[in-house]
Amino acid sequence: MRLLRATSTASLLLLFGGALVAQVVAPAAPLAPAAEAPAAPLTAADIVKANRNNLVFVQGSNGAGSGFIAHLGRANYLFTNAHVAAEVKGAAFKTLDGTQVQVGTPYVAVGHDIFSMAVVQGGKPLEVMGHVDENASIDDDIVVLGNAEGGGVINTIKGKIVGVGPDLVEVDAEFVPGNSGSPIIHVKTGKVIGVATYLIVEQYDPATHRPIAQPRIRRFGYRLDSVKTWQPVTWPSFFSQAEEMEGIEKLTDDLAKVLMDLARNHKITPAMHTNPAIKHQLDWWMANNRHDSLGAHDAGTADQNFIAGLKNLSTADIAAAHQNLTYDYFIRGLTEQQRRRKTITDVFDEILQGMRKTR
Repeated sequence: MRLLRATSTASLLLLFGGALVAQVVAPAAPLAPAAEAPAAPLTAADIVKANRNNLVFVQGSNGAGSGFIAHLGRANYLFTNAHVAAEVKGAAFKTLDGTQVQVGTPYVAVGHDIFSMAVVQGGKPLEVMGHVDENASIDDDIVVLGNAEGGGVINTIKGKIVGVGPDLVEVDAEFVPGNSGSPIIHVKTGKVIGVATYLIVEQYDPATHRPIAQPRIRRFGYRLDSVKTWQPVTWPSFFSQAEEMEGIEKLTDDLAKVLMDLARNHKITPAMHTNPAIKHQLDWWMANNRHDSLGAHDAGTADQNFIAGLKNLSTADIAAAHQNLTYDYFIRGLTEQQRRRKTITDVFDEILQGMRKTR
């Protein structure tokens, strides 16, 4: 489930003290200045040890994820991804040492896949880096700490900053599902620069559109310091909208499966498609294309009706959701689903036109 520019580096960790001068009673000469040694750089192990009480396991009845406690503004919050909050039902939040984190009012960030809850009790907060584009730079070391694959164990995933954008940081740390909601920590400062959110797999060269021999994986996290607006959340409405979006995403995937089947085989494999709404369209289309005596005109009409039916199917739930969704996170997701649906139905039309020419 979607660039980036390097910026100047500003190390916030190394603290160099000024010269220390001891003055004795005259006429003795002053002692020579003694420079204070710079603090040793933090390591990934140091960061894990220091943050045992602010790394959070998110565990619900149907899944798991990661989170962390950090100080932002004048309060402490538990942060995770909005998609984690939407997908993990009945979630409980515990730190690495098993302490239950008591949370208050939830919020979802506008323009970001970030969810926050005020921390009433539990945990020790991380610090959030401000002005990430000024205080972190390409090739700076980072570490992602999270509940990989929901296994209940904190994994330490090392990497570097690949890019910094207005709302995102790109890193090469190989985080995986279950790490969603983990803090991306800038090793030199020990501060959070982003929330591990998603990865994309590039299978085609963006210039030539040809398949790449070895697909490239890119990983992104949303910046906390770039959030301007937070929407207060009521759980019943949030989960209701999450469920509506889940149904829309499922239908999009099912439509894409039909498209791949048709593109690969130039026919439909009925057993692959069990969605009742799609199956109804497929059964009608296949029934109207079974007759060997079907003329080109009639076959073309059947194809056009099939595409029209798919387009109606792919727009009806989108139109209803536009009336129901209120949270920015889901509205942005709906826009992406609408784009995907249009692409799918347009490609259906192209495939069927090609099939007509071979009949």
